Amino acid sequence: MFTPALTWIGYSVALILVVEAGYRGFAWYRRRREIVGEEDTSFVLSAALTLLALLVAFTFGMAHSNYELRRDLVTEEATAISTTHLRHQLLDDPHRAELNALMADYVRVRMSFSTDRADPAALQETRLQTARLQTAIWKVTDSALETPSGQRVSVPLLNATNEMFDDAERRYAAFDAKIPERILQSLHAFALGSALLVGLSLAASGSRHFVVTSGLFILVGLALSLVSDMDNGASGRIVTSQAPMERVAEAIEAERRAAR
Repeated sequence: MFTPALTWIGYSVALILVVEAGYRGFAWYRRRREIVGEEDTSFVLSAALTLLALLVAFTFGMAHSNYELRRDLVTEEATAISTTHLRHQLLDDPHRAELNALMADYVRVRMSFSTDRADPAALQETRLQTARLQTAIWKVTDSALETPSGQRVSVPLLNATNEMFDDAERRYAAFDAKIPERILQSLHAFALGSALLVGLSLAASGSRHFVVTSGLFILVGLALSLVSDMDNGASGRIVTSQAPMERVAEAIEAERRAAR
């Protein structure tokens, strides 16, 4: 399971250790070669840190886009479920009662998708339950369309049902959408390379600045952990709100209890 705090600590410690290794290694090299005086490497350092900032911003933007997509699809699926449920109320019993019961189960299963994403086995079970309920809903809907009440709402009911099923598939696709692994690897490699350049530059200038550089790379580690957390989607602190689905589930369940 993804743990943001440990990820932040891991990134920060790794970057600080690389800075320290670069500083100590180049300082030892200068002493061995008896190199005296200071070297101006500020332009190299500035360029490296600027490129690192741009790369972090680029990957953060990709992760945020994926997060927004997942969040918007929750609202879209909740709206589609609510619309389909309302269309079911235009049917006569027993089809209406059967579909109301199936929809109550369906929305509960769809809500569990957000909590089961960190467990591959539970996620697979949620997908199987979703498929079974979709088959059952479609079967009852097909039967209801043969009745007079079903024929009156056949087109809007079929459109709403198809949209509801499509939104479930879109959420699966959005969950699988991640920042390409090559980009994340490049980001990590560039961050470590920048930390090494900082250590070398400090040794060349004869200045340590341990507290300042440690603070800088703690912040860089925080940015990297935020990117990983936002891109993860399955666990962590940055997760999509299920409030729209919860409201729809409460409305369907309340209507179901009132009809008993």
